[in-house]
Amino acid sequence: MAAMDKGFRLVRRGEVTVLQSPLLAQYRVIDHAFSTRLGGCSSGAMAALNTAFHTGDDRHLVMENRRRLLQPFGYEPDAVVAGIQVHGTGVARVTAADRGRGAAPRNFLGEYDALATTEPGLVLTAYAADCPILFLIEPQLPLIALAHAGWRGTLGGMAHVVIDRLRKDYGVAPARLVAAISPCICPSCYQVGEDVASLFRRAGWGGAPYLEPAGSGKFRLDLSRINAAQLREAGIKESNLAENSWCTSCRPDLFYSYRREKGVTGRMMAFLAIKPERSRSQ
Repeated sequence: MAAMDKGFRLVRRGEVTVLQSPLLAQYRVIDHAFSTRLGGCSSGAMAALNTAFHTGDDRHLVMENRRRLLQPFGYEPDAVVAGIQVHGTGVARVTAADRGRGAAPRNFLGEYDALATTEPGLVLTAYAADCPILFLIEPQLPLIALAHAGWRGTLGGMAHVVIDRLRKDYGVAPARLVAAISPCICPSCYQVGEDVASLFRRAGWGGAPYLEPAGSGKFRLDLSRINAAQLREAGIKESNLAENSWCTSCRPDLFYSYRREKGVTGRMMAFLAIKPERSRSQ
């Protein structure tokens, strides 16, 4: 599969429009999607498919939006698992007992920015409005992991951390993993000050194309490319990596953007699930 063919593409599923990666979609053992803001029932700054409770949106609208997103894939909202994203690098090993931890407000797993499981039927989720989400699968076990990688998580090497945990906890060889990076903010839209720039320089990400001067003491920071580089460093093969070409800030018609909307906005959901055995031939 050519590199240009692996990134996320728009797909209509039921009442909603989502993005899926052809690279991930070729593995029939898993389901995945990254939502857009199209097809939901929320209004105002949350219009229309806001999937996160912590935005101030009505919880009933959020639950209906989640239903619209998940039902075309054969999942109910009560199968959702989510952590409280704190922009760290904590990884949770999710089991069947965790089903529903994240399906309602104040019922989350805990402070985790990454989730991993080998349990079929659980819907691992992560939420973003500019930050990259890393999708990771090992289709033979099968195993899945989903990681939220904002600038702090990226600086902390989230890709390395989660892949190391998969190796230690599940015996996964990194070269067998398949990875995709979700839509996120582009470096033209994401400019940071010297305080953040200096941290990335010290971590080895100070040159082009990762960090470049933008004038007036600002710097363009490319979180997508840094995460792609970290995934390669951690052992992901080039043929097993789908990089991102979408900017959440540049496309207000499709995406929420925390930076563009100055914090008052909804969230997209990334979800990843191992199909129950009965549905793997569908």
